[in-house]
Amino acid sequence: MEGEERDKLAYEAAVYREQLNLIQRELDRITLATLDLNNAAKTTESISNGEGMVPIGGGAFVKATISAEKVIIPIGGGYLAEMETKEATVELKKRIDATEKAIERLNTEFTNLVGKFQEANTKLKDLQNRAALNSRVNDNIREDYL
Repeated sequence: MEGEERDKLAYEAAVYREQLNLIQRELDRITLATLDLNNAAKTTESISNGEGMVPIGGGAFVKATISAEKVIIPIGGGYLAEMETKEATVELKKRIDATEKAIERLNTEFTNLVGKFQEANTKLKDLQNRAALNSRVNDNIREDYL
């Protein structure tokens, strides 16, 4: 019975550990997305007409004429939409709020899972300590009767 309970708790702790790792990776991903959205929002707020260097990938830039009236932003699923600059800024800020709320929810879930993980680990250590103590007691009893 103790062996089954110990195995169950070990499995439970391993599942919690994996869930914690997944949540941490998701938190990292969403945090980077939030930073990217903040940078985009700041840029759309301060964009002006004129010339500038536009990144084209691989560290390369091209000189371009910049129009401050419209911005193309991703709207999900790989699609883009052209919007007025102010409308784009509002949309980006909505997304920032949504990602910040997601981070809060994930942090709450992370905290809850940490508690469950620690509880399972504590129970597992208690079982292991009891098993070790029982083993020593049994060894001492055998020695007394030999």
